[in-house]
Formats: sequence, C-alpha cells, structure tokens
Amino acid sequence: MRKPNIIFIFSDQQRWDTVGCYGQKLNVTPNLDMLAKKGVRFENAFTCQPVCGPARSCLQTGKYAAETRCYRNNIALSLDEKTIAHWFSENGYEVGYIGKWHLASTGGDSNEDIGEPCNYRTAPVPPERRGGYKDYWLASDTLEYTSHGYDGHMFDANMNKVEFKGFRADCVTDFVLEYLKTRTQERPFFLFLSYIEPHHQNDRNCYEGPNGSKERFKDFKAPGDLINAGGDWRENYPDYLGCCASLDYNVGRITEQLEKMGLCENTVVFYTSDHGS
Repeated sequence: MRKPNIIFIFSDQQRWDTVGCYGQKLNVTPNLDMLAKKGVRFENAFTCQPVCGPARSCLQTGKYAAETRCYRNNIALSLDEKTIAHWFSENGYEVGYIGKWHLASTGGDSNEDIGEPCNYRTAPVPPERRGGYKDYWLASDTLEYTSHGYDGHMFDANMNKVEFKGFRADCVTDFVLEYLKTRTQERPFFLFLSYIEPHHQNDRNCYEGPNGSKERFKDFKAPGDLINAGGDWRENYPDYLGCCASLDYNVGRITEQLEKMGLCENTVVFYTSDHGS
C-alpha cells in the first residue's frame, strides 16, 4: 500500500470557538466543518505552550519546551534537535514547509545559556536552521516582520525574496497550490503549511482581516471570557473572525486542488493551531 501524502495546516493564535463544529454561530468555517464531518474531530485538544515559538518547538519535536529549551519566543530550535521532518525523510517522504517558521532566531536581554544571538526576522533562514525541511522551503522566520494583512514577501530555498501582493492567506495558499501542481508523485509528500492568520499584526497593533470583515462579522456573539473584558477587542473581533474565515476559504481551495489531482483518497489533512487568543 502506498504511503499517504500528509498536509499539516497550522493557524496562529486561533481560538477553538471560531469554528462552527465547536459552536461558532456565524458562517465562518464551512469548509473546516465539512472536513470535521467527513473526518475526525478532536474534542479535547490542548496546547502545551500558550506562546508561538515554544508551541512550535513542541509540535516539531514531540518534546516539551523545557526539553527543547525554547521556553519563550526568540529562542532558536537547537541544530541537533530531531523533528518530524527528519522522521518523515527517513521514511521515504519528501518534506516541505510553507509560511511562518519562528524557530530560527535567538535574542533578548536575558543572560540564559541559549546559544549565540542570531536574527532572521527580516532575513532568509539558512538551510541548517530549517528543522530538516530540506526538499521544499518557502517561508519567513517571523512572517509578521516581512508582511502585513495585504502584501509582503517570504524567502525560497535558495534564500531569494519571493514577493506577493494581495491578502496574505490567499497568497500563501497560491504558493501551496503551485507546490501541489508540481509534485511528481514519485515519493509521498509531507507538507507543513503555517499561516500567520489570525494573529494580530504586531507593528499595527490590530487584527487585519480581508476587506469587508468588519461589516461581514459585525453581528458576532461575544465569547464568554471576553464579555466583561476591557480593551479594544470588540473593535477587533470582526477582523479576527475575518482572518479565520479566510483560512477556511483557503482550506477549501486546497481540498479542491487535491480533488482535481485525484489525491484526496491518499492524502491526510490535519488542521490545528499553536494556541488560542
């Protein structure tokens, strides 16, 4: 029996209650809801770290952050860590990565023994810091530093800048579809797709959903933990949901492409997030 292809789709900072099959009343995630209906829906899933970098180090290695030593953001994954990319490579898979990496840079003002400082926030990640994803690479270490909700760039395997214009999640998905179309099927593939949505845009201190999100999702029901909270979450929440809806739309584009290529029956698709918001 041929080994299945695997696509692991990873959102950033997405709450569980943004998804319809987990209780979201607005029409935010029809494609994810269909996947849940056809496949397996996890009813109890917990992040082992509530921060981006540490959570990613855990997922890539199967270890806790105390073991990877990436216990806070801005600590690079050790060069000698064995990741899921290494495991899949050893078992005959082509391994690829598209999107936000967030495990290559080390910095900060602390005095911990965490390795030499290195900064790839706006620079291409060198091959040795890509966690074993050696067959295909199109990423930025911290995508929020090389892009906004609309427009930006990533870097390819040869460390060349690859610019995109349009809503970020749509453009990242364009690259995914291109990747799928160029597979020879000589080997099964493991593709790790890491979106930054619905994470807030750091340098603008807001969520940047697709144009029209504020109107489209203005009638949201406030999540229970936010009802009495201060701050500007009410102004931002429609755009947050807009980001989630854009991810769902693009999951639909990916599954449609798999159908067109006759790959659905032999491709496993996972969808999850690093942590909530």
